[in-house]
This record gives sequence, structure tokens and C-alpha cells, in this order.
Amino acid sequence: MTQETTTQNSPPPAVIDATPKTEGQTKSEEQAIEFMKEMQENAGQISELETEEENLVTQFFNSILTIFRPFGKTVEITISSLPEKYQGKVSKAYLYLTGQLILAYSNGEIEILNLTEKENHDILVDITGEVMMQLKSVISAYRMRTEKRVKFLMPITKELQKIAEVFSEK
Repeated sequence: MTQETTTQNSPPPAVIDATPKTEGQTKSEEQAIEFMKEMQENAGQISELETEEENLVTQFFNSILTIFRPFGKTVEITISSLPEKYQGKVSKAYLYLTGQLILAYSNGEIEILNLTEKENHDILVDITGEVMMQLKSVISAYRMRTEKRVKFLMPITKELQKIAEVFSEK
């Protein structure tokens, strides 16, 4: 009788390598651990920074709203202060004091971006210089109007006081 040999498909036996780690392997593992620690630290800092960013954006718009409230409800933003992707497409831009940026496109479309939302904070940073210039201008103009009124009223009030004194002496 002839015996047929059947081959079985079995995985090769496991080979245990007992060779000690080389200096390069140890260094690579140490680097990986350091990278992991650094990533964890960065992730924690990102979380803290995002929370701080949200608070600052809220405080920014609360302050802007308080300062601009007596002067109007919107601030016109120059197109040149907008990010590059809006250049040549947007014809007018207005910032509502509650944080909405209204973009009027040349083709008639209107887009409203909520600058209090995280994905729009970069746009807020881009236009902040423009907002500060507008704020400076509005406050300076208000001061000049107030000074003009004071200068006008001061001599008249002094004269009225003199006249009132004459009548109060009787």
C-alpha cells in the first residue's frame, strides 16, 4: 500500500527572538513616548485655548455692543480688510454689533457669517483692525460734537447765570 502524503496549510511555527534591543530601538521608543507626551500636552492646551478664545470673543462683542450702541447698529467693513477669498466677490460688508458679518456679493447674493462661531474666528481676527479704526473714528467724532456743544453752551450759560443773579437779588 502506498501512503500518500498530504500537506496541510498551517502557519509556520512562531519564532521567538531573544536578541536584546539595540540602542536604536530604545531611542526610537523613547522618542515615541516623548511625542505622545507632547501631543497630550498640546491637546490639553488646545482645549484651554479654545475655551479662552470663546470667552474672549463673547467679551469682544459685548464690549463692542456697549460702546457702539449709542452710535448705531452696524459698522461698515472695508472689503480690503476681509480675507483674500472674498476679494473681488464681495461689494459691501457690514458688521452687526452682535457678531454677524453681512456680506453683499456683486452678484446680489447675501451671506451672513456669525463671527462668534469658532469656524469664523479667523475672519474676526482679520477685520478687528478695521473695527478698531471705526471705533476710534466714531468716538473721536462724538467727542468733537460734544466739545462743540460745550463750547457753544458755556458762554451762553455763564451769561444766563449772570442775568439770573440780577433777578435773584431782588
